[in-house]
Amino acid sequence: MILVTGASGIVGSQVVRALVNDLKKVRTTKRRRSDTSWTDDINHKVEWIEADLLDLYALEKAFEGVTHVVHCAAVVSFDNNNDDYMHKVNIEGTKNILTLCQEFNIQKLVYISSVAALGRPSKAETISEETKWEPSNLNTAYANSKYLAELEVWRAQEEGLPTAILNPSVIIGPGNWNSSSLNLFKHVKKGSSLYPVGGLNYVDVRDVAVITKNLLFNNIQGERYILNAGLISYKTFFELVAKGLNKKAPSFKINPALATFVASILRIVRFLTGFKTSITKEAVKLSQLNVLFSAKKIEIDFKYQFKSVEESISWTCKQLENKQLDP
Repeated sequence: MILVTGASGIVGSQVVRALVNDLKKVRTTKRRRSDTSWTDDINHKVEWIEADLLDLYALEKAFEGVTHVVHCAAVVSFDNNNDDYMHKVNIEGTKNILTLCQEFNIQKLVYISSVAALGRPSKAETISEETKWEPSNLNTAYANSKYLAELEVWRAQEEGLPTAILNPSVIIGPGNWNSSSLNLFKHVKKGSSLYPVGGLNYVDVRDVAVITKNLLFNNIQGERYILNAGLISYKTFFELVAKGLNKKAPSFKINPALATFVASILRIVRFLTGFKTSITKEAVKLSQLNVLFSAKKIEIDFKYQFKSVEESISWTCKQLENKQLDP
């Protein structure tokens, strides 16, 4: 039995699909109000258990009879109002998973982390698995939470739990419109005319799922792998999304100073009115970078070739269209 946490999310849903397609026996965790519609066609093949990462008792039930674990569940937020909760879920929740993995003698854990956990050295143009974490104002609260969660995974590895970590970049794939990278698609869907300078690293969620499945059942442990198909400008990315959604592409470049000013104003508006927006100072800082995350290690060790950004965006847009959902 394989346990997958966060199975209702963009990554978790595709990991479950990959495992079920291989006729693996899968158990998944979800919170009470989780949307499991993205696995509607295979939900009858999956055992769903309601368990919060912070509820050790509920998680203990989920571990009965489990041999392998894929830990996908996490909070992704650039809203500082969510920092405390995000740290609690991402760090304490991961500790709970690791504790139970050790208690139930799990054969292997694959932890889905993020390239954010590698940090953003101020002078680096390329970041690899060997890059050392450095304190920096470019490291977001989310990055810190994933970095600290990784330290817990490495600790468990040292204590005898076979583990491996995957660090995907911005994950392209279908799911809830408010989920991480889907905010980029929503930006275009809603007709925004703005795009930031800088670029983003990207990877197809199907690539993440396949590599996760392969890593779960091989002998590799105590290793991390960056999953990244390339670096693309926001302008080009939004143009591809606009084509896929049959919308007008953002055409007005917003410079860093103006973007920071807008984020500051929106922060005040959010505080006074509760208005929610994905435009925050942290998001603006990240949008200005042109750092490449190198995936040479996974390409060499697994002889893996990632899907193109054109294919990934086109597929995601079609999946969203088939669901006929509005953001």
